[in-house]
Amino acid sequence: MGRAWISRAAVAVAVATAIAGVLLAVRGPVSALDAWLTASATLYLPVALVGAAMARRAPANPVGWVFLASAVALPLGNLLHLIGGLAFELVYSALFVFGVPLAAMFGVLLFPDGRLGSRRRRVLAWAYALALVLLLVYAVASPTVIDTDVPNPLSLGSWVSGLLIVVLLLGPLIALAAWALLRKARATGGDQGAAMRLAAYAGFGCSATFFACLAVGLTTGDTQQISVLENCGPVVLGVAAWVGIVRYGLFDTRVVVSRTLVYGLLTAVVLLVYTAAALLAGHVLGGAVATAVAVLAALPLRDALQRRINHLVYGLRDEPASALARLGERLDAAGAPADALTAAAGTVADALRLSYVAVLVGGSAVVAHGRRGPEPVRELPLPFAGETIGTLVLQSRHADFTGADEALLANLARQVAVVAHAVTLDAALRASRERLVTLREEERRRLRRDLHDGLGPTLAGIALGIDTVRRALPAGADADRLDLLRGEAQRAVTDIRRIVYDLRPPVLDELGLAGALREQALRLGCASITVPDLPPLPAAVEVAAYRIALEALANASRHAPGAPVTVTMTSADRLVLRVADGGGGIPAGYRAGVGITSMRERAAEVGGSLALDRAPGGGTLVIADLPLTAT
Repeated sequence: MGRAWISRAAVAVAVATAIAGVLLAVRGPVSALDAWLTASATLYLPVALVGAAMARRAPANPVGWVFLASAVALPLGNLLHLIGGLAFELVYSALFVFGVPLAAMFGVLLFPDGRLGSRRRRVLAWAYALALVLLLVYAVASPTVIDTDVPNPLSLGSWVSGLLIVVLLLGPLIALAAWALLRKARATGGDQGAAMRLAAYAGFGCSATFFACLAVGLTTGDTQQISVLENCGPVVLGVAAWVGIVRYGLFDTRVVVSRTLVYGLLTAVVLLVYTAAALLAGHVLGGAVATAVAVLAALPLRDALQRRINHLVYGLRDEPASALARLGERLDAAGAPADALTAAAGTVADALRLSYVAVLVGGSAVVAHGRRGPEPVRELPLPFAGETIGTLVLQSRHADFTGADEALLANLARQVAVVAHAVTLDAALRASRERLVTLREEERRRLRRDLHDGLGPTLAGIALGIDTVRRALPAGADADRLDLLRGEAQRAVTDIRRIVYDLRPPVLDELGLAGALREQALRLGCASITVPDLPPLPAAVEVAAYRIALEALANASRHAPGAPVTVTMTSADRLVLRVADGGGGIPAGYRAGVGITSMRERAAEVGGSLALDRAPGGGTLVIADLPLTAT
């Protein structure tokens, strides 16, 4: 408990001193350099959050405390520098050592578990400790106060100036720490190794800033402007470490983030209200009244801030009605049942700040939201009508679920079960329709073949036989009955031809899909035709592709007369048909007509999809994506 309060107090001090520095800089006047140093000290605050999160989760890990000390030292030192005075400037010089160099060297070397391990890393740690001691001696006991010409009353002599060489060595020393961490990351692997690599790359960024300082110092001789560069690197390091912790789940940051944000914002409110009250009241009311006004203004904000930050950190676990309402809104906005299930999984993840949510039906994942990590998963049954229709798989990088989490999950799971059941029924209906369409078209192809190759020639032969018999009759014989039979046979042949054509376009059997499309495209004067010879296709897919292509070409000739039309087709695992015209493109706010709706229905009947888009050079592009395997 004591360490937890220390970490919270450290964050509060870092936030308060950073805000106070900003207020002093705003009230000014300050130099451009001091203004930038104040901004960089404020941007350094993510390091405090990282340190507090690590210190609370693993108090024995020195990395969190290193980050905390660094995050307090930098804004506090900057505040003292803005206040001014010999004593404050000396303290500022000492705090510089415990700010940037401490985090950049020991923070990177020990990240994330605080252990040195190898002998080389222990040697580096001793070298860093010596460098910090020498830097502290240089900062406190140099002949003049750092970055000024003011004589230093604590000076130990001119020899201390030679310790400036340590400042020049900071770049290589930090680079060695980053290299050591990178080697450790490669040996670790997994998400933890990825987080360590991220911190190592940030360490290299810190090293680069000190090399830049060295280059600026050697070329311009300006020792003040380089302070800006010194304070840029640790910001990168702190943000990178924070990203690694949040993304890869190295520590449970929610509690410390919630509390530090609340108390940090309250501190900011108190300081802002106090400053405003002091400015408005002046000497009339006095500082005591301004303080009372600031405290009274901040107290009512505490609960509101806590609710908003809990919402940000924990999600909607304390607001189940809001979570269910959000789920309803997203389900209402979803189009297809599959989109509704995706929206439901995303709502569950957002409501409880989960890293991974998946819905399993029949043992396979129907939808998944987020990225699954190495953490253990939680599985909840999805009950519907007295039976379990699937499983809700959850994963969080944080601690176990609380009672409020469990209650919200139970309510959400019941709603997800309804959506999952609807998706299951929709998938079964689609599969059944695809099978029916496939069987229908295959049967039509067989019937057409039988009628065309069997019954049609038979009837034609009967008609020819009747003609032969009629010619063999003697002159003057009554042939009316034969003429009647011959007419009936001819009409039957005509009906067979009509039925054959209606069952399936004859051109598909005569020329194949590729040849049929080439013929139709050439008839319309297309500019480019790329339709390769295709393998044998399922009858349903072949007919659907042909009908969709005819409708797309007809639309192109109707809405973009004279414009070039390009027809391409590829076949691998799926048959992809593209018809692009050079017209004016799809108008804004268009509504699909009968033709486009028909094309979409034909694609959906065989388990495919159809999309309309703008062609690369303008115009309209129709893309039909159809499966090559029958369902």
